[in-house]
Amino acid sequence: MLKNKTLITAVSIFFAVFFMIPQGHSAMTSEELLQKLNELGDIIKKQQQEIERLRHELEQQKQSIKEVKEVQKETVKEEVAAQVQEKEKTWVEWIPRWVKDTKLTGDLRLRYEGLYNREDRQTDGSTTSVPTRDRFRIRARLFVDSRITEEFSTHFLICTNQDSNREATTTNQSFTDDFNDKGIYLHRAYATYMPTWLKGLELTAGKFRNTFLHTDITWDPDVNPEGIYEKYQYAGFGDFKPFIHLGQMVVNELDKESDDAALYIYQAGFDWKLGPVTWVLAASYYDWSNLHNTKYLHLSQYVKGGGNTFVKDASGNLQYRYDYNLLEGITFVRFPLGPVPAELIFDYIVNIADDVPGKNDTAYFAGFRLGSQKKKGDWGLFYKYARIERDSVLGSMNDQDFYGANRKGHKITLSYLPFDRVSLGASFFYTDPVTDWDPKSPNWSNERSREHEDRLQADFVFKF
Repeated sequence: MLKNKTLITAVSIFFAVFFMIPQGHSAMTSEELLQKLNELGDIIKKQQQEIERLRHELEQQKQSIKEVKEVQKETVKEEVAAQVQEKEKTWVEWIPRWVKDTKLTGDLRLRYEGLYNREDRQTDGSTTSVPTRDRFRIRARLFVDSRITEEFSTHFLICTNQDSNREATTTNQSFTDDFNDKGIYLHRAYATYMPTWLKGLELTAGKFRNTFLHTDITWDPDVNPEGIYEKYQYAGFGDFKPFIHLGQMVVNELDKESDDAALYIYQAGFDWKLGPVTWVLAASYYDWSNLHNTKYLHLSQYVKGGGNTFVKDASGNLQYRYDYNLLEGITFVRFPLGPVPAELIFDYIVNIADDVPGKNDTAYFAGFRLGSQKKKGDWGLFYKYARIERDSVLGSMNDQDFYGANRKGHKITLSYLPFDRVSLGASFFYTDPVTDWDPKSPNWSNERSREHEDRLQADFVFKF
């Protein structure tokens, strides 16, 4: 545009000079014409300089306007951010602290489970094959954890469960029963007190997460005891931290004057960090009291008796033949295996109750764990061998995928996280009874099907 203006100006000046020349005089000499042209060139040069000055001023004005707009934009953003922050501060101050300290999490597990190579014991001692069973299962859980004060916290868990007896050893619902709705139950509800005046003390009451050192030959991972526990760990020795853990659980409360079924646990041990190695060791005593007053267990209605020995009382009802007073020694050794976290596990249990046969009173677990499951790309490997004699533990409370008591065999699990909070896993069980089931047992109808079994579980878990 400026070039066009320059050309127009030059042409205008040329014509102005041309017409300014007197027409009546004789033609200008060459020198006069050259002088006029030089004067014209000077005029054009001055015009160009003036145009460049004006263009420069215009560019400066444009840049100044742009800078002013940027400053105004940043100022507006800062003012808006300050207002939002002030509003957030107001809302945060308005919301109670316990709401801010409440954490909501959960997970969904989809499972395929196949039961293969199953056998059924016959009264003559032979076995017959049982058809393969394929089933699809679902588990949905919702956790609510809230820190009420510096010292008190509450915890809730609701999740799926079987509708029959609402068994404590499972959180699965099977795809069956003509698309019926699945039951949701209260799986945990407890409060914890951790006083600031005595670090390491923990007091909990309710239906709580099992915090006792254990393996699945004692407790199924889904069991949540009910009652009270007290735990204290002393940290004054540095890397050596001894602890004591006590529990008083209500198994069944009766509405008549009678002794309630209960469980008392006494556990003591230590957590010792030795450089990169952590060694955990504990001794435990389990006292199951008044099992004849349980609601389901003594009648063999709860997972069919769990593999323990039963007799019939004077009324013809099933009862446990022996008491269950268990001594346990358990240890975990954690260490890095190169870049991979590793853990060795050993658990040994003896039922010291009166009259329990020596061939039926012992259980042990030996296994290891490799890897971790925290973020995308993590993987894990778990293996165990367990041998659980018939009356060594309460069979209705331990791992029901392994089939309770009077069981031996292997379990191996592989897991992998293809994404954060999404995991794939597969577990394989290879199990057999420790001793043959007795056809004369009053619980024979429930025991005879617990012969050899191969079990495969494939899990897809989503966490939020």
